[in-house]
Amino acid sequence: MHKTRILTLQQISESENKYINENSEEKILSIAGKQIAKFLVKKFQKKSILFICGKGNNGNDGIKAANLIETNKYEVFLIKKNINKKDINFLKSKLNSYEIIVDCIFGTGLNRHLTKSFINIIRLINHSKKKVVSIDIPSGINVDTGQVYNLAVNATITLCMGFFKPAHFLIPSKEFCGEKILLKLPLKLPRKIQPKISLINQKKIFEYIPKFNPKININKYDKGHVLIIGGKMAGASRIVALASRKVGAGLSTILVLPQHLKYYGGTEPGTIVSEFSENELLKKDVLVIGPGLGKDFDINLIERIILIFKGKIVVDADAISNFENCSEKFLKLLSSKKSVVITPHAGEFKRIFKFTDNKLYDCFHASNSICNTVLYKGNDSIISSPKGRIWINDNASNSLAIAGSGDLLCGLISGLAAQKMNFKLSILAAISIQNILSNNKNNVIVEDFLDNIHEVMNTIKNNN
Repeated sequence: MHKTRILTLQQISESENKYINENSEEKILSIAGKQIAKFLVKKFQKKSILFICGKGNNGNDGIKAANLIETNKYEVFLIKKNINKKDINFLKSKLNSYEIIVDCIFGTGLNRHLTKSFINIIRLINHSKKKVVSIDIPSGINVDTGQVYNLAVNATITLCMGFFKPAHFLIPSKEFCGEKILLKLPLKLPRKIQPKISLINQKKIFEYIPKFNPKININKYDKGHVLIIGGKMAGASRIVALASRKVGAGLSTILVLPQHLKYYGGTEPGTIVSEFSENELLKKDVLVIGPGLGKDFDINLIERIILIFKGKIVVDADAISNFENCSEKFLKLLSSKKSVVITPHAGEFKRIFKFTDNKLYDCFHASNSICNTVLYKGNDSIISSPKGRIWINDNASNSLAIAGSGDLLCGLISGLAAQKMNFKLSILAAISIQNILSNNKNNVIVEDFLDNIHEVMNTIKNNN
């Protein structure tokens, strides 16, 4: 599950400093230069290459690589401290003379907005319509947050040096990286690495999805019972219930307050709808609370439901937002429970947790604050456990930007968890299943996603 290791800037610095202390800075620069040169010569045989190099280590990597190239026509354009219009015009003429551009302007340490001169340089590169190879990270990007400072190089290929970085997979920066290729360097992971960041290893996780059980004495209760707290927006609860059963749960029940029962007349026959009773909270495997509750749902009742329930709990949507004005109460509530995942999108996250421009660390600190798992939703969803494990979802499609996709995800998580699947793995598997659903061009609305679940599950089980 942790095959693709991703390091933050601080972790990279620790790793590099350790190597430099044991060897030398010159040695690591030489190795990096050799790796870059080897790739460029192999990939772009006999094509002309222009290296555009800044003043830092990223620029030094480019210079080292250029000096090692023999079979290709190449030139190094060094960016001076004070760039004037004459320099810009000179670079423009050079761009027209070369087939490949290597971007070595800024490396991983960029943490400021770009000056007008650098904006002009990057604009020239992007408008050149040449193939662009960025070294480590496209210039103009914050490596930890994925933030783009004014403008970034739009790379054809990004050569990731030593380790992948968060910006290679976060929005919006990943859209500038093009094809990501990892070049190995003799760097070791820091001894005490936290957070531990990786991509979701979909293939590995699918091995843990419950298989078909041929036992003749199995019953619906053996496959788990999902409980959903319904509100006045019945559609959300119905999506959760249906998705949970389609992914394998034996039963799904929606508990509804008396005043909301009138909204549930069209509920699917396989879903049980019952009037709310605290006794029902004691008999189920997984609780989903939040989808469709409404902004006026009593937070004291939400609190009581969560406190009473003893199984796994998925907290979403209005069960998060309704605590906007009493976030400390919410944090204390969740900290008192085990086996909880909350699934906020950016708007819901901001209502409860500290929010900065660093989505990864925000999620990490939020998870620590509630001593439970946080799934920070988006096209680059981040999942953080309180023990410091972080996963980045790199396979989602923008087709998830539809009504009901969050409810679908809650249903997938709860349905898998109800079948006694490890809760953390249930979350990662649910995201992976939703990724597959989202990448099917025939799935346009959430009803399409629901209809396609059985096909996806059959494929997963047959391949494992």
